[in-house]
Amino acid sequence: MPETTSATASQPEPSRRGFARTLGWVQQGSALFHKRLEDAGEAAAEGPSLLPDWTRAHVLTHLARNADALVNLLTWARTGVETPMYPNPESRLDDIERGARRPAAEILDDFRTADARLLAAVDALPAGAWDTTVRSALGRSIPASEVPWMRTREIWVHLVDLGAGDDTDAFPDDLTDALLAEVSAAVGGKEGCPALLLRPSDREGAEYRMGPAAAEPEAVTAPAAGLCAWVLGRDTGAARAARSGIRAVLPRWL
Repeated sequence: MPETTSATASQPEPSRRGFARTLGWVQQGSALFHKRLEDAGEAAAEGPSLLPDWTRAHVLTHLARNADALVNLLTWARTGVETPMYPNPESRLDDIERGARRPAAEILDDFRTADARLLAAVDALPAGAWDTTVRSALGRSIPASEVPWMRTREIWVHLVDLGAGDDTDAFPDDLTDALLAEVSAAVGGKEGCPALLLRPSDREGAEYRMGPAAAEPEAVTAPAAGLCAWVLGRDTGAARAARSGIRAVLPRWL
């Protein structure tokens, strides 16, 4: 793998985003998601999503099962009893496929109740338990305090995937910055990532270096929301505008 650099020193590291602020993003994202579902009715669970091979029903079912998986981690932190996110990777995918075939009303109710269970588990966790070490689905040892950030990414990014007119323009500015710092570092460290220097036009002095450190980077200047959508791999209007005229193709984030 080529030598790479991550976000420049002018940007806060993802770990410094702040636990209290992350809790706020979870609440804010959940409220906005529920509002969009309410506005769309059963159509919110029907038709294609922006994700290849996934319908909106898949996205909503995935988010419901993700909420349950994160409740498992908070249960682990609260009780000290090891409680994995998922029994195994196969069951996770099978649950999504089966769940996506349910009636729209059932899918929407499942999402709402699962999300409510997670928010209640977050509120109920004793302060001292947030430092408990748990394990992610990828086998990473993490403090339970990472759970709100894990849900933040899921709820906000998949809001875009519903394709209901939402874009990363709806993200709070500080969330856009946190995602752009984390994801540009992750994608920029992958093999095959071109040498790029992302310069958000609406963030004075901000730069994000991606790709091989030894190569001369191509500068990409665009609003932060568009750059964020691009590095997230979301084919939105803002992402297309950000990469307009750029031949570089980014590796997938996840």
